[in-house]
Amino acid sequence: MTDLETRIARLEAESDIRKLKARYLNACDAKDVETIRACFTPDAQIDYAPMGAFSVDGLIDVFTQIAVASPIIDVHQMHNGEIEILDARHASACWNLGFTTYDPRTRKFRVMSGFYHDEYVRTQAGWRVSKTRHTPRLILDGELTETGLHAAVLL
Repeated sequence: MTDLETRIARLEAESDIRKLKARYLNACDAKDVETIRACFTPDAQIDYAPMGAFSVDGLIDVFTQIAVASPIIDVHQMHNGEIEILDARHASACWNLGFTTYDPRTRKFRVMSGFYHDEYVRTQAGWRVSKTRHTPRLILDGELTETGLHAAVLL
């Protein structure tokens, strides 16, 4: 490939990875487990502290129990993506996550921020997450009560 072709291929790969991450986060907020599953390789390694480490099936099971089967409202916001294209089939990235969840049944909420450290593989179906790890920076749990807002920093 020419230098220009290589540069265009890298930009296209970065764009595809940004779209993949957005598709994953939007699917989480929409409680769309099939789209979530499709964002990963079948053998992906997932470590989402403080929830735990999972296979893709394990993540889908936990997500279904916590989010899909409840009225919980989640908002995932990803910022400051630093994507490194390693070669034509491999990439890595660091993302800054802002996350809020609210359970209207209990009026409890969690605000969390942290970093995602991802590894990607280009498959026949496009880029997919092969490994991901979340490192929390802040966890704030709270509750809306009759007397106001009560919250405590856990991390």
